Amino acid sequence: MAYKYPKKCGAPVLIAMTILAYGCSHDDAARQSFFAEKLACPPPSVAEFDPWGQQGSEHVCKIKHGPFVAFESDHVKLRGQYDNGVEVGIWRWYDAAGKVEKEVDYSRKQ
Repeated sequence: MAYKYPKKCGAPVLIAMTILAYGCSHDDAARQSFFAEKLACPPPSVAEFDPWGQQGSEHVCKIKHGPFVAFESDHVKLRGQYDNGVEVGIWRWYDAAGKVEKEVDYSRKQ
């Protein structure tokens, strides 16, 4: 996934369903370098950007574990469960009315 960094001071950025506001930096090259850096995260972890401090960012390795819910276009779009970075059980995609559009049973993928 390509991450975008703000071009203006304090511009909000949408990353993984979270709006992050970044402070004003006078060193655009340092900001570009930070957001372009690739972390060597051991599987099943993945690199993610999170807010840090009052207006900063952190780049960390994370393992998705537990319930997952994604919200898009004013409604819950996806629900599922992770176990140590792997999709497990039934995952459901929903339309704007809350009707199930798609269902995948990851317990059968093993």
